[in-house]
Amino acid sequence: MKKFKRIILLLLLVVLYRDVWAQNIESDDKKIIPLAGDVTRIGQGKRHTKKYAHADSLAGDTLPHKGFFRKIIDYYNRSNVDRTFEKKIDWSIAPGPNYSSDVGFGIGFLLGGLYRMDRTDSVTSPSNISIYGNFTTQKFVLLRFSGDNIFKKNKQLISYSGAFVYFPGAFYGVGYDAGKEGYAQELTTTNAIVRFSYCAAVYGRWYAGVSAGLNYSGTSYRDSNIRDLLEKIDAGTMERPAGELGEIYNTWKKGDGSYDPDKQDPFSNYIRHTGEDPDAFNANVGVFLQYDSRDIMHNATKGIFLKGEAKWYPKWLGNTGRHFGRLSLTFDAYKKLWKGGVLAYDLFTDLTIGTPSWHMYSKMGGMERMRGYYEGRYRDKRLVETQLELRQKIYHRHGIVGWFGVGQVWGTHKFQWDNMLYSFGCGYRFEFKKGMNIRLDYGWGIYGNQNLPWDRKRSSAFLFTASEAF
Repeated sequence: MKKFKRIILLLLLVVLYRDVWAQNIESDDKKIIPLAGDVTRIGQGKRHTKKYAHADSLAGDTLPHKGFFRKIIDYYNRSNVDRTFEKKIDWSIAPGPNYSSDVGFGIGFLLGGLYRMDRTDSVTSPSNISIYGNFTTQKFVLLRFSGDNIFKKNKQLISYSGAFVYFPGAFYGVGYDAGKEGYAQELTTTNAIVRFSYCAAVYGRWYAGVSAGLNYSGTSYRDSNIRDLLEKIDAGTMERPAGELGEIYNTWKKGDGSYDPDKQDPFSNYIRHTGEDPDAFNANVGVFLQYDSRDIMHNATKGIFLKGEAKWYPKWLGNTGRHFGRLSLTFDAYKKLWKGGVLAYDLFTDLTIGTPSWHMYSKMGGMERMRGYYEGRYRDKRLVETQLELRQKIYHRHGIVGWFGVGQVWGTHKFQWDNMLYSFGCGYRFEFKKGMNIRLDYGWGIYGNQNLPWDRKRSSAFLFTASEAF
């Protein structure tokens, strides 16, 4: 972990040095004066040309050839300039290392673009599209795209997203107690997700819309047969092992209930108990109403966002074995505090009506809310989460954030205040495009079950992606 922190620190220093160098270059460029003639100016839609020479050089001198690193510096120095009035779509790309306690070290890339439906319209907000990929040492693969297509005067909006995920992960069971106990079964899932929504202004900043989505999850898993192993060790037909298995055996032999081998395979137990198909498909249609007064959709500094949505998963759409529905409510508020400082608040609740497929329960954790938790360790029919985040721009295009959040899942059992979980963390921001940040977050949650050797550390995760968490 220390080595990893040194690597991240080095990367941040490189980014800071790059911006300082780029600013020095800009200062030097102020000495350049135009002369008669033409030289290509890049990124203007049309090719305009002028000749330049240094103020203290002879007329006719040419600019020196730019080196590789200078081109990279110039590229990122220009990447946050709004060029949507000049280009059909203004693309930028950025690589990034990342780490998560769930999936290991990884290399990600982000391709982001901004565009306008009408490049003569300065009233309508620019539309956006992003493509994100991540590949890690634990064979986790993620390919995701998302976008918002904004029409004239912000009166209509089409949003879309999709993802392919190959995840060698784990299943902890359903309910708060299952997540707290920490028994986990290895579960590799292959997910394909597509979402689409359309909304139109109905009055002022109020919008009404419809949505649809598809979600498929294929699984690969096997039983641990841990009880058989422990009984063989106890009978002397198997050599007493060292390491985690040996520690589990010692805990089991205490007989105080600290370790129960019958809970070690929660996914197999769930499938046997419910009779559900492990490979699940779900489709939904929905309606929603929202209010949006944010100044920037994907990086707000002021305003309010409120959205209530109802989704229906009918069996006739191909859902796996049942009908069910869900209601969700999102409330976000943003306020400028001082120069470069923004206080952001988020409240989210997700309520399921009926019994969903195993992978459609409300899941806590992930990249947006309760950052630092393994997404899905805590899952149930109902979920509520809230968080407060302070965002501060510190220098040029660089910023930092800190947050604290609380949340709970329930439904299998009643809501209890004692079951509330917390999340806290900090992060770094770099303005990748105009109004669009790259974010690096490190979040922490609670400690796991101290009786299980693999679960004693505090829950944590390092996240790399585009745009703010909310």
